[in-house]
Formats: sequence, structure tokens, C-alpha cells
Amino acid sequence: MSRSDEETEDQHVWRVLSEAGLVEIRTEEFAERIKDVKHIVTMRLRELLNFNTDLQERESAAYSLGTLKGLELKVLANAPKPPDPSDL
Repeated sequence: MSRSDEETEDQHVWRVLSEAGLVEIRTEEFAERIKDVKHIVTMRLRELLNFNTDLQERESAAYSLGTLKGLELKVLANAPKPPDPSDL
């Protein structure tokens, strides 16, 4: 049975985010959490590059960084803007 038979794409995304503990985060904290994860993945990628380890794991870490950066940019682009002091 394929994933499409079991759940829709939206359901799959929601489940993955929930399992990662990302759905309980307030919107304004989401960008900071992404930065934390990017830092962890970057450190792991540095370790992998320094020790000339498994190519697949290095590629996976590098791909993850790209995905996280794209997600971070989307979150920041859609973040509510603080009020302009000149409007107060």
C-alpha cells in the first residue's frame, strides 16, 4: 500500500511536522527553530566532510540544509511585520 492510499499529501506533511515537534511552535518562534536546526545540520556536515565519511550521508545533510534555507526564507517572507513606528 502506498502513502497516497493511506493519507493525503497534506495529512503526511502535518504528521511529519507533528512528529518533529514543529506544530506546537508559535509562529514567531518558527524561524528561530529553523536556524537552530540549520546550525545542527551544518555542524554534522562539517564533521562528515572532515572525516571523509559516507557520501550518501554528506549529500543528505547538504540537501537538508538547502531545504531548511528554503523553508526559512518562506517563513520569514510570510512573517507578520512589526508595526511601523511612524504609524503610531
